[in-house]
Formats: sequence, structure tokens, C-alpha cells
Amino acid sequence: MNIRTCLRPPIFAFGTLWFCLALSAQAATISVTYAISATGSGDPTNPPLFGNGTGSLVPLGSMTWRDMSFPDLATGANVGTFTMTFANGDTLVGALHEQLDLSSPPTAAAFTQTLDVTGGTGSFFWYNGTLTGSGTANLVAGPFSVSGSGTLNTTPEPGSLALLPLGLLSLVAYRNRALGSRSVDRQTGH
Repeated sequence: MNIRTCLRPPIFAFGTLWFCLALSAQAATISVTYAISATGSGDPTNPPLFGNGTGSLVPLGSMTWRDMSFPDLATGANVGTFTMTFANGDTLVGALHEQLDLSSPPTAAAFTQTLDVTGGTGSFFWYNGTLTGSGTANLVAGPFSVSGSGTLNTTPEPGSLALLPLGLLSLVAYRNRALGSRSVDRQTGH
């Protein structure tokens, strides 16, 4: 009896079990609040702009803030990316979306902010979620502050967990099929 034939039922059973467990798993969610004080630099007419500062993401701890953004002076929209780096070196990263109220004086422009957390490093590798806040910015001198709240999923979505073993099983099946066709070619001389 071929060893591949013997291994197929246990592999199929393991894959099916993993798939069912992943679908029944729940992603852990935590509520967070954040506050950031930073200074922006760069020329809005020649982006990108860069923000550097400090803040906190409770309950995860203190962090340093870095962002890179591209403002649209006509609409007040500001889009870019951000990185929060915590004391142990772990990071959270994602997309930054802001809308500035350009009708206010340039020394106290109000803005709203949405942070789409798409992942991180270390213990925050699987984190994702959305944070929303509001703040003020001095468009002349560069300092800004913002605070808000939101939720973070701390584990991958169940569908993502289910796709990993399914993908691995597909790769194994493809490899076995490719190896099988090579042995047939060798036997027939083609």
C-alpha cells in the first residue's frame, strides 16, 4: 500500500477538524483609549508631512508616535500611515485618515482622525481594528494633539485561521500531484 494513500485520511480529518475549530473560534476584542501629543514637520505644498511625538494607548501602555501623511489642501483631507512603538519594541501600524476644518484659524485647526490598525510586530502581530478621535493642530508651528477610542481585535479572524491549513493542504495536494505526473512521465519515457 502506498504511504500517501495511508496518510490522506488522517490529513483530511486534521484539516476538517482545524477548519471547524477555526470557524467556531471567537476573536478577542479589547476596548482602548488613546492620546497623542506630537509635532508635524514638512511643507504641505510639497508632501509628505511627518509627525513625531508621544502618547498612550490604554490598556497597552505608553508609546512613541510616527506618521507620514499626504494632505489635500483643497479639501482638508489628510491620508497616510502611522506607527505606534511601545516600550518593549512591539509596534502597531496602519492607515491614517484625517479631516481638517480649514475654516478655523490656522493656529487652532480642529480635525477628526480615524486610525485603521492593520497589524503589528511582536505580541501585536495579529492586532487589527479602528480607532476614532478628534484634536487640534497648529498649522503654522506644527504641534498637534488628538485623543479618541476604539476597539482592537487581538487574534486573527476565524476565517483567516481556517484559510491557513486549507492553503497548506492545497499546496501538499498540488505537490503530490506534480510528483505523481513526473513519475508517470519517467515510466512512459516522455
